[in-house]
Amino acid sequence: MAAQIAGSVGLAGSANSGEHISMFEAIHGSAPRRAGQNLANPSGLLLGAVMMLVHIGQAPIAERVHNAWLRTIEDGVHTYDIFDEGVSKQKVGTKEFGQAVVERLGKKPKTLKAVAYKQNGDQATFAEETIVKERSDTHKELVGVDVFLDWLKGSPDDLGNALNKITPGDLKLEMISNRGVKVWPGGKSETFCSDHWRCRFMSENKGASIKHEQIIDLLSRVASAGFDFIKTENLCNFDGERGYSLDQGE
Repeated sequence: MAAQIAGSVGLAGSANSGEHISMFEAIHGSAPRRAGQNLANPSGLLLGAVMMLVHIGQAPIAERVHNAWLRTIEDGVHTYDIFDEGVSKQKVGTKEFGQAVVERLGKKPKTLKAVAYKQNGDQATFAEETIVKERSDTHKELVGVDVFLDWLKGSPDDLGNALNKITPGDLKLEMISNRGVKVWPGGKSETFCSDHWRCRFMSENKGASIKHEQIIDLLSRVASAGFDFIKTENLCNFDGERGYSLDQGE
């Protein structure tokens, strides 16, 4: 968002860092409509590479490249996406911009603030094994389940009535949503529904916890009735606080 507000989504690099592997890239997509035209701003990829160099312990090289890039921008050598008649000096393509950065290696910007990266060892270090952090003494309570159905044989009311007939007595069908909008009970007739339904079941005793065995029983009944359930999501409270989302209208 900051890159786009500053002038172009093509300006920023990004990093995804894990325990064993890290990935660096531009924040934008592949931009196929710009492919092969020598137009795209390569800054996002270049600055992603700068982040990678810092990550693997090549801070001096990263600093050299980044400052050359800043000097290029400062000198008004710009690709079409950030070119401004009142500010820019030269409108260039992808290759020409890259060459301009190469020509400024070893130079620092005069007006923009130069970067300085700290050397953090010779190379990036990763954990040799996955570390699973212990959770604190949070009290986790299973209070319901969302059952997702692939169904396109009627209205939300039809689905609600059919599910009510097969719901075990210790559970209650609380609501049905479609595309994030509550459609049963009390849905709007004009709401467009797809074939993907979220059906929320909670304890018949409002606020009470349920057991996994109840969910297994429910799914068995749903399958026996001919419904195609495609996934489930357990609903839990943590220290009495809801840990699941509500759909629009709930």
